Amino acid sequence: MFSASRPDHLLATAGLAVVCNALMLQLVGPWLLWFFFRERFSSLSLSKQLWLKKLTMSIMSSAVVGTTAVITYLSEEELDPKHLRHDIPAVSFNCAFMLGHTVADTLAHTLLRTSTLTNYFQLIVHHIITLVACSVGTFSGSPPYYVNIGLMMEVSTVFYCSGIMAKELGYPRSYLVIFVFFLLTFFCVRIILGFCVFWYHLIPLLLTPEFYRLGVPVLLALLGCFPAFQLLNLVWFPMACRRLIQDYRVINTPQSTSTENKVE
Repeated sequence: MFSASRPDHLLATAGLAVVCNALMLQLVGPWLLWFFFRERFSSLSLSKQLWLKKLTMSIMSSAVVGTTAVITYLSEEELDPKHLRHDIPAVSFNCAFMLGHTVADTLAHTLLRTSTLTNYFQLIVHHIITLVACSVGTFSGSPPYYVNIGLMMEVSTVFYCSGIMAKELGYPRSYLVIFVFFLLTFFCVRIILGFCVFWYHLIPLLLTPEFYRLGVPVLLALLGCFPAFQLLNLVWFPMACRRLIQDYRVINTPQSTSTENKVE
């Protein structure tokens, strides 16, 4: 039986996640795209098709991680912001899966050279931060409440990737609706929970000597990785808002509307 206290079990989970993501990218994603969007998907260039396969992989993995984290946040009674050291298997294994997904996602961007709407430097920084934070969150067992907040941020990724996919497949109206949901979830899980609630609970703990006994890796993740990641979120949110406004204006021009009607 799997145990969160066994590093080998957690490492096996991360490895399994890499394999699952590879299957999503090479088998499941292409089949879903071909089944639901056959004509539109087949008309795209090979680079666009590869980009959509990668987005499908991200949607599925982020849905698993984000949903699991939200359920844990709402149902796990032992998930307390004051507990700095507490073994919660749901958080540890979910974080291990996220670690594997991040490895697979990084390899996909690097080896397959998939395109992205995000600045590439910011993307690499984001992935490095996530790899470090997930490694600490997976194998240290502390602090589970703050690790779970980080995992809940993946909820917004589902809508981001879904919106970009709708745009690439030629559904501009659907893209706008999905992107509104992306901004709403982004604000809730990355700004409210990931920044405001995070520091509301953590700041009092900074004044206790127990906090500094967590060890260098955990302190590095909490005071280094998380603030850097939060800074990226604060930069990305207004950028995403501006992008939505710009795309709304472009999509609602008469020429764009007539083009969409022809496609449909």
